[in-house]
Amino acid sequence: MRFAIGDTTVDVIVDDDDFIAPLSEFFPGYVPELIAAHRGTLEPDFVDLARGLARFAIQSFVLRSGGRTLLIDCCIGDHKEIPEIPGWHQRRGSGFLDRMRRSGVDPAAIDLVFCTHLHVDHVGWNTLRDNGRWEPTFPNARYLFGRRELADWMAQHDAGRAPPIHARALEQSVIPIVEAGRADLVDDGYEPGPGLRLVPLPGHTGGQMGLVVEQAQQRAIFCGDAIHNPLQIFQHGLSTSSCADPQLARETRTKILAEAADSGRLVVPAHFRGPRCAHIRAQGGGYAPVFDANV
Repeated sequence: MRFAIGDTTVDVIVDDDDFIAPLSEFFPGYVPELIAAHRGTLEPDFVDLARGLARFAIQSFVLRSGGRTLLIDCCIGDHKEIPEIPGWHQRRGSGFLDRMRRSGVDPAAIDLVFCTHLHVDHVGWNTLRDNGRWEPTFPNARYLFGRRELADWMAQHDAGRAPPIHARALEQSVIPIVEAGRADLVDDGYEPGPGLRLVPLPGHTGGQMGLVVEQAQQRAIFCGDAIHNPLQIFQHGLSTSSCADPQLARETRTKILAEAADSGRLVVPAHFRGPRCAHIRAQGGGYAPVFDANV
């Protein structure tokens, strides 16, 4: 899928287009009646009510803007140790990099890689296994990690408090980038290019960041896991079981939706299937997604 925001061209590169999780486990506190009321919008791309499942994509976004190429999030990767999720464990030949090439993007042409946060499904393709070592996948890229995000995770890792699935992700996909001298630690307000700016989106993790695009009077926000599923637009107070701080995640999500509804900003979450992104409409005391095939 390809779309444009101002002068920026966006290609969506999918790594897993049907990751599923039980609704009741992933979205504790969801309102079944609300899903039923919006079933026509949520099915089949985002929920499977017959099986009680939420559905997600694991995907990257390649932005070409101002003569530079920026990759947002690095999905699952191949050959990674992820025994908690059998479908991701020691994958072979997933074809992600081939799909990237078919979209017209050579991995060697990536200038910047930006990880919104450092969960296992956002860092996997940072590295490739080469002669027993994890080496940068994108040989000419600088990797942008949020300063607070990396510090929080390294503190957990070094103290033995990081969940094993994320501790291994750090060891396989993040620490090798730092040790190779390829990481740039960035803060709120950092501008990776003209009309591009990083913003803090805490809650899902302590240091999650998003990318705001403002070009040619068009606006978008690549918001990582601040919103996982359109269910959270209809029920914007609903955080996930994977959020480090559910209340802060709720506040962050509400701010994104309110601003997007007011400004017309396109919202591009990390895990939307189908249309991959949405505009936001104020509706009663809440919000609703507006999916546009032409974005």
